Amino acid sequence: MDFLDKIKSGVNHIKEGKGIPVPVTANMLQEVLRRNDRLQDVTLEIKEGEIHITGKAKADLKVTTKDLSFSITLQPVQIEGRELIFKIAKLKPLNLSILNKRIFDKPPHLTYKKGHIRMDFNSWEIVRKIPIGKIKNYKMEEGSIIIIVGI
Repeated sequence: MDFLDKIKSGVNHIKEGKGIPVPVTANMLQEVLRRNDRLQDVTLEIKEGEIHITGKAKADLKVTTKDLSFSITLQPVQIEGRELIFKIAKLKPLNLSILNKRIFDKPPHLTYKKGHIRMDFNSWEIVRKIPIGKIKNYKMEEGSIIIIVGI
């Protein structure tokens, strides 16, 4: 079997199979959130099919800047291409769209729109190494999300 045949058989195996599993740990997600200069003291847990995030957010109000302690619970609802879309299930102390957008809208990794946070996995090096395909499925385990990238 020459090199080209090996590549063809590998692609066919991925097409017929489930795809390539890519683990995304809670620590990886936490590092993405720490890149956001408005968030501090961020901790993140993945358990029972949800993502739980706590921390402090710098809220730029028209009159002043205030640090707000927050707790947010995200539930996965949809897959589009290489993005997972999460619904904000709980947000304490306030679930205000304008405040959520200022805090959680940080492209390319995270975008906020209408009560949902989109997480773009294509902007991560580990997923970019897989040049073709989209997220076919995902599985949330204790401490990680396993995304399946396939054709």
